[in-house]
Amino acid sequence: MYRPIVIMDGNSGSSAHHETVDLNQLGFVLEVEGAIAPLPCKLVRGFQEAVVAAQDPRTPMPTRLVIMSPEVATFEWLAAWSEDEQQVRRTLTIRRRSDGATVIAVVTLAAFGHATHTSLTVESLTLPSQRRRIVRSGVHPKSFLDAIRAHYKRSVQHGAANDVRLVPTDPPSGEAG
Repeated sequence: MYRPIVIMDGNSGSSAHHETVDLNQLGFVLEVEGAIAPLPCKLVRGFQEAVVAAQDPRTPMPTRLVIMSPEVATFEWLAAWSEDEQQVRRTLTIRRRSDGATVIAVVTLAAFGHATHTSLTVESLTLPSQRRRIVRSGVHPKSFLDAIRAHYKRSVQHGAANDVRLVPTDPPSGEAG
């Protein structure tokens, strides 16, 4: 059942900017390395565009994702991230609860604070099924690019393609991307 609601843009002084959202789309979970449990929030603006862009590289990637109404645990984790000077870039797995749609995004925290919608600058997007492929042009973990270079060097030296598993990982907290 489609029950639209109107969400007002909290950053706008007028009510001119609003968007209609299907209530069935409310409810998201953020998963990130280092978090004790999945981090729930009510809405992630730009999520559908991110899924479409991850599926089709010709589609423009959203420049940002906005986390709306994070639950307490999510807000506390975001607050800790906002103070982290070492690891400003994070890889988040974002899943919509209603249908299980999932996207993996490399993001940077652009805006966070009391009475401010949390804004994430999107650097790259992939789908979980394509985690081992570069699907979108953007920022990728250094370990992933090093694995690609090593694979290329081996194939040039040996004249044949090696079966190398390219698994991206986030850099340690002390290493800037």
